[in-house]
Amino acid sequence: MEEDAEIQRAISAYISQRASLFFLLLTKDGTIAVANEYANDIVGRRLVGASIRDIIIDFSRELDLATLLEDAPEERLLNIDCTSGLPQSFYFTFKALSEHILAFGRLDVEELGSMRKEMMSLNSELSNLTRQLHQKNAQLGRLNEEKNRFLGMAAHDLRKPIGLVTAYSEFLIEEAEGVLEAEHMTFLKTINSSSTFMKRLVDDFLDVSAIEAGKFELDLALASIYDVLARSLELNNLQAGKKGVELRIQRAENLPRLLMDASKLEQVMVNLVSNAIEHTKPNSIVVVSIDCDAEDLMFSVEDEGPGIPLEEQDNLFKPFGKTSVKKTGGEKSTGLGMLITRKIVEAHDGRIWVDSSVGKGTTVFFTLPIRFLDV
Repeated sequence: MEEDAEIQRAISAYISQRASLFFLLLTKDGTIAVANEYANDIVGRRLVGASIRDIIIDFSRELDLATLLEDAPEERLLNIDCTSGLPQSFYFTFKALSEHILAFGRLDVEELGSMRKEMMSLNSELSNLTRQLHQKNAQLGRLNEEKNRFLGMAAHDLRKPIGLVTAYSEFLIEEAEGVLEAEHMTFLKTINSSSTFMKRLVDDFLDVSAIEAGKFELDLALASIYDVLARSLELNNLQAGKKGVELRIQRAENLPRLLMDASKLEQVMVNLVSNAIEHTKPNSIVVVSIDCDAEDLMFSVEDEGPGIPLEEQDNLFKPFGKTSVKKTGGEKSTGLGMLITRKIVEAHDGRIWVDSSVGKGTTVFFTLPIRFLDV
């Protein structure tokens, strides 16, 4: 008898402390009187004093102890609210005693084994897919480098002959005015405008190629923002004059010099002002502003064009991004200018954005942080 009692104590201690078995001793109303350590660990808290209804996830809302006891000794699959955040399923058996109810829950070993095998299979498949993805990414990287190298070489080789066509056509237009017939002058002007567009396209391809190749570097030096603005306006004045657009300049006085890549910021200003002129009706006004506050130097260009719908504004800064807004003079666009502009501004640790309303015009802003200023 003593040996039997010792065996019972050993079994009881094992179940209570070490067994991977969900064991509960319940009162008749479902209060947990005893819970083994495994049950406490699964739920994530001490269970004595809690109700079994608090730890069972009952989606049907029809579960009660009387029903559980009616099904005894059949097993009942129940979901336990676990500390992991995901419910865990156990097969429970309930047995009524005189004053208490015994509840035993076990995991489905076959189901766990099947899930483990499936997880291992999925993990192996994921590893294979990851290796394939790395290989494809490496191949794409090499192809992208080859593409950038080809674009750079092709654009560089095209720049000189296109520049010659543009320069000589401009010379012929000036010299042949009044000598050639109107039809022939039209031919020359078409050659000039087409070669000018091609030169812009080649220049943009070279810039984009440098950006994608990671070779877009700034040549920083202290310079006057007024000088950069003046040079950019010189390049835009002819375009504005031909269209009858007034460039109205608003600038703050005594701005300090800026540590910047002057040629690239000049490119930004030329592009923004040129875009404003192209989208503004003849005999309108484009306002170019430059100012500085305690944190940023701000540049803005405001036109009197048709405005850009809100849902299309993000397209401005994407490669070959287009909007439904047409240029008022039918000017051509490479679709790369605003992307390059954004890259230059961001390379200076600045930011660029658009404020536009349909029918009211568009204002493009860019800022450079005050820490770049020589103060």
